[in-house]
Amino acid sequence: MMRIVERGFPRLRMGRCLGRGIAATCMAWCLLSCGPPPPVPQLLPEEEVVELLEPLPVTPHLQAYVEADGFPEYLIGPGDLLTIALRDVEVVVEKVTVRPDGNISFSLAEDIQAAGSTATQLDSALTAALGRFLRRPKVDVEVTEYRSKMISVLGAVQTVVTSGTKTGQGRYPLRGKSTVLDIILEAGGTTPDAQLDRVQLLRHGKGYTLDLQRVLETGDPDHNPVVQGEDIIIVPGAAALTKKVIVLGEVQAPNVYLFAEDASLLEAVSRAGGLNANALRDDIRLIRGTEEGPQMFTVNFERITQFGDLQQNVGLKNNDIIYIPRSFMGDVNDVITKVEPLLDLLLLPSTYRDLYTTGGGLRIDTGEPPETGTNQVFTQPLPGFKPAVPAAEQEEKEKKKE
Repeated sequence: MMRIVERGFPRLRMGRCLGRGIAATCMAWCLLSCGPPPPVPQLLPEEEVVELLEPLPVTPHLQAYVEADGFPEYLIGPGDLLTIALRDVEVVVEKVTVRPDGNISFSLAEDIQAAGSTATQLDSALTAALGRFLRRPKVDVEVTEYRSKMISVLGAVQTVVTSGTKTGQGRYPLRGKSTVLDIILEAGGTTPDAQLDRVQLLRHGKGYTLDLQRVLETGDPDHNPVVQGEDIIIVPGAAALTKKVIVLGEVQAPNVYLFAEDASLLEAVSRAGGLNANALRDDIRLIRGTEEGPQMFTVNFERITQFGDLQQNVGLKNNDIIYIPRSFMGDVNDVITKVEPLLDLLLLPSTYRDLYTTGGGLRIDTGEPPETGTNQVFTQPLPGFKPAVPAAEQEEKEKKKE
């Protein structure tokens, strides 16, 4: 069976369980600053692993295939490009894109439902619709470009360029029934340092650990599930784990984690077990300490899973804090109320505390952040936030008013 690894502290909840959450977080921060580094998260021994008693959750409109007479057939979706040929007195061939509402129009047939149908089923539907105007029409439907269901592959995968086609990290279309291993091979295969026993599958914000080494050695299908649209596959490499990142809030396992140099937000969320059902996916906060003081940015996790906006997949830096809230943060005071106690009450060396707090509380910067590798944090102004005005500029404004 597929294994879900429970790591670190039990689930922390902001709100009525804040006291216990702060205590657990204090322990994590003490590990970070006062003692030896926390152990590298590993797969738990077999007796400590929670086995999945049910298959992975499946979303019908994101499935890429359906079984027809024992064979998988691709399910058409919005955005797919179809080539439709009508053979009557003469042959008419058109390229038709499935509209956002899932319908298409071809020849004399208007608003025919295409999404959720196979090419064979759509062929029959068009033949029936055109049969009201033509005698014995013959229709052929072929999917030319697969655009409706995409999957993301990140991490230790090979980049190969052949005949104008480039593999490597990125977005790939689903063309039918494909497993995790199928998609990784399509993406170019893994690099020599890939940790095949720690591959992560992220679905609906929840992370699953897959042992592809076991799949290659024994053919175990439970660790090589069929993928669906919006899935994210992360193949970790064996690089030195040099970055300490804290993941707090609505995740399965809040804790302090060690990451490699090229770690990203998706990897951190996956390592923490994925988002809980209560997580506010479009308002994840990243707190980053700098010499000038802490900066806070907003990351829209929903744009990663729904639209493949990998620019939201922020590259992490050492000592970053990722906070996943449960409810909308109305203004800056709300943000400070939820986050500052977790920092202000921790038993940390003063140098580290000063990195994240000031005499006036947590400092907020909602401007454009510095680029992090090939990724950049896209921020949204925090509601209710008014940028601080330098004292000299404020005095000048007051003089003008007088």
